[in-house]
Amino acid sequence: MPVSEPRLSPVAEKDIPEKALAALEPYRNAEAGGDIYAIWTTLAAHPDALRRFLVFGNHVLGRNTLSVRTRELVILRVAWLTQAEYEWLQHVRIARRAGVSDDEIRALGTPEPAGFDDTEQVLLLATDQLVGVADLDDGTWKRLRDRLGTEQLIDLVYTVGQYQTVAMAINAFRIRPEPDIAALRAELPLPAPTAP
Repeated sequence: MPVSEPRLSPVAEKDIPEKALAALEPYRNAEAGGDIYAIWTTLAAHPDALRRFLVFGNHVLGRNTLSVRTRELVILRVAWLTQAEYEWLQHVRIARRAGVSDDEIRALGTPEPAGFDDTEQVLLLATDQLVGVADLDDGTWKRLRDRLGTEQLIDLVYTVGQYQTVAMAINAFRIRPEPDIAALRAELPLPAPTAP
């Protein structure tokens, strides 16, 4: 999804209601002066929904039973499948901090990502199926069940669903990355989808 002019303008911090502003306090870009990320200032146009959305998002990002590395592999895969550049670039940064290599990140933007262990491969396959058809085939389910606990299975589905929702907001509202995030385009741009 090419980034064009935003369809919804980010809300100025001074115009965000107090309760929503308090909920957004952890979502400041420390690497760029402490401003609240554009995704959240855009969604602040509906402050009550934003506060409720953040509760679920906080579970997925901060209390997930999947490892941080696994979570980031799944999120980057969702970003590539949905062509959500803001999500891709933001999570390139987070994935790097979680120890995901640049080669692994590049592989996530290919039809058949290689270089991952068996568990990661089935998690990526499951991500593809959940994004593509909102379901898992029986073979993939069995392979997941053999490797993950029940809470991890639920968190996998929640992670894909959460970040697919975020991707829809990014794409539909044309949310633009901050300059420090956009700078990652030069290093690890969002790969274009490959024609079948």
